[in-house]
Amino acid sequence: MKKISKAVALILTLALMLTILAACGGGTITQSQAPQTSAPETGAPESSAPSGAAQDPVTLQWAFTPPSGSMDEKWHMHIGDLISEYTSGAVTYEYYPNSTLGNEKVALEGVLSGTITQASISPNVIATVLPEFNILCLPFAFDSLEHFNKVISSDEYYEKMNEVANAVGLQYLGVDLAIPRNISTDKPVYTPADANGEVLRVMDGSIYTDMMALWGFGSSVISYGEVYTALQQGVVDGVENSNDGNLTMKFYEVVDYTTNTYHVYHGQHAVMNLDVWNSLTKETQESIRQAWKDTYPALLEELVPYVQEASDSIAEKGVTIIDLDEEQRQAWIDASQPLYEKYSGVIGEDFYNWFMEFVDSMR
Repeated sequence: MKKISKAVALILTLALMLTILAACGGGTITQSQAPQTSAPETGAPESSAPSGAAQDPVTLQWAFTPPSGSMDEKWHMHIGDLISEYTSGAVTYEYYPNSTLGNEKVALEGVLSGTITQASISPNVIATVLPEFNILCLPFAFDSLEHFNKVISSDEYYEKMNEVANAVGLQYLGVDLAIPRNISTDKPVYTPADANGEVLRVMDGSIYTDMMALWGFGSSVISYGEVYTALQQGVVDGVENSNDGNLTMKFYEVVDYTTNTYHVYHGQHAVMNLDVWNSLTKETQESIRQAWKDTYPALLEELVPYVQEASDSIAEKGVTIIDLDEEQRQAWIDASQPLYEKYSGVIGEDFYNWFMEFVDSMR
C-alpha cells in the first residue's frame, strides 16, 4: 500500500506541474521574452513614455542671453509656436530672454542639473563640457550661410551632435540663428598684419583667445552688457562680434570700422535636459525634431538678405565697412591654420576628422 501511495503521489505531482506549464504557455521564458529591466547599452536613449501614449500637456522653459525684441527671440518664438502646432498644443514654452535665468554658463549648468529645461547656448560655452563643440568655432570652416545651413539641417549632423550631447545628459535640438561674425575696431584692419596688438573683446572660451592671438590681436573677456562702456572708455579697442550685435547693442556709436571677415557663423545651440526629453512621448520627440527642421529653409531665406542689411545699416550710422577681396580673405585663412592643428586634439581626432570630411562633402 505504501508503494502504491508513493506512486499515486508522484503521478499527481507530475500532473500538477504539467498543468502549471500549460497555463504559463507551455514552455520556459526565453531571453527575448524576458522583461527588459534597463536600456540597451548602445544607441541613443529612448522615450520612457509607453509607445502610443498621449502626451500630457507640458510647459518648458527656454532661457537665452539675447534681449527681448532681438531677432534671436523672434526665431525662438517662431520655433516654439511651430512645436506647439505640431504637438496639438501639448508642448508650450515660457521664454526667458536677456539672461533672466543667468548667463550662458549658468544656463548650461541649469540644463545639465534639470533646474532649467532648455536653453540656447553658444558653442564655445557648451565646449566647456563637450570639447567637440569647439568645431563650430573654427574660423572659415564654412563658405557661406547656405553651406552652414546645409550642414546643420542634415540628419547626420543632428545624430552626430546627439551622440556626444547624450553622453553628458543633454539633448541637442538645433541652431537658433546663424549670424556671421566680424571684427569692429577704432582703426582699419584689412589683414592680420594690420592688427598691431589691438585688444578686442571676445567671448569666453580659449578658442577665441587663441584665434585673436594668431591674428595679432590682444583679447579680453568682458560681459556682453559691459562692452559698450568698455569701448567708450578705451578699455578695449574693438570687439569680435556680428553686425546684428553692432545694431542691437549700438556699438556703431563707439567703433569706427568693421571688417566683414565673416570668419565664424555663430549660432546659439538649443539643448534640453535629457531626462526631460526622455519623459516626452516618441511622437512628441519626432514633432519637435520636425519643427526644427522645418524652420531652417525659412531662416536661411531671411538671414541671407538680413546679413547685408545689417552691414548697410551700420554703414549708414557712420561706420566704415571693409569687405575683403579674395587675397585678403586668404590671408586670414592662412593665419588660422595653427588653430586647426591645435584644436583637432582638443576636439578629438575621430570627431574632428568626421566633421571636416562631412563639411567638405556639403560644399
